[in-house]
Amino acid sequence: MKKISRILTITFLSLVGILVVLVTTIYALSSARMNKTYTVNSVSIPKFSKPIDIAEGKRLYQSRGCGDCHDVDGSGRTFIEDPALGTFSGSNLTSGKGGILADRTDEELAIAIRHGVGKNGRALLFMPSTDFQGITNTDVGKLIAFLRSSPAIDKPQGELKAGPLGRFLFLIGEIPVFISAEIINHEATHLANITPSVSLDYGKYVASTCTGCHGFSLKGGPIQGAPPEWPPAQDISKNGLTHYTESSFIQTVRSGKRPDGSEMKFPMPWKSLGQLTDTELKALWLYLQTI
Repeated sequence: MKKISRILTITFLSLVGILVVLVTTIYALSSARMNKTYTVNSVSIPKFSKPIDIAEGKRLYQSRGCGDCHDVDGSGRTFIEDPALGTFSGSNLTSGKGGILADRTDEELAIAIRHGVGKNGRALLFMPSTDFQGITNTDVGKLIAFLRSSPAIDKPQGELKAGPLGRFLFLIGEIPVFISAEIINHEATHLANITPSVSLDYGKYVASTCTGCHGFSLKGGPIQGAPPEWPPAQDISKNGLTHYTESSFIQTVRSGKRPDGSEMKFPMPWKSLGQLTDTELKALWLYLQTI
């Protein structure tokens, strides 16, 4: 009996030791990548102050889903809170206490938006810059102009803490957006502007906003880094939209109701996407029909 008890004790301690080594390795490897710094060349960002441009910046903020992580007022919010995955909060993008706006140039903000890299050169956690890496200088300038025109809100930075499962999934490549800076071409040339039109090029430009949930192929599946209770993203390629026409597609995005009457559920940000213009939605539909 004592021999069996000893064997069980040794087995248990061995398993604990293996677990400790595994967790330590996961934390060490993930931390090394999380703490990596990046050098990104600054690009001059055009300045806007006219009400029409600031209004467009506000529409971009709303339609591109910035409020999902930074809240509707830009003060930041906790968007994932899970013991295993981690706790992630968007920054306060105002000039109030706890906000980052007063301490960032427009160029530094553009690097954060398009490259997922902060002022100190370190990667921003869970910043979906893969969605915004292609945004033009003009659009990012208007977006920043809107942020600078917004009221200052005093609110400290929410918690940013990667959990053990989040770190593990990141290491095995299941959450690329965990550190989007790793997969972005930091030497790419950004477009100065793009003319809105019902065209494939403009549709592709708009569709980049959808890749964070629907994947780079836009064919859906489990959402990267999402809590287990979140439903998978739907296929929005041509095959996934066979029950839609251009008109019903636009109506669905605007109303949150599919042609069969069912409602689109969280986390589909249809209220944000409903701010897209007719031209953007028609161009998006045109582009999705080519995938």
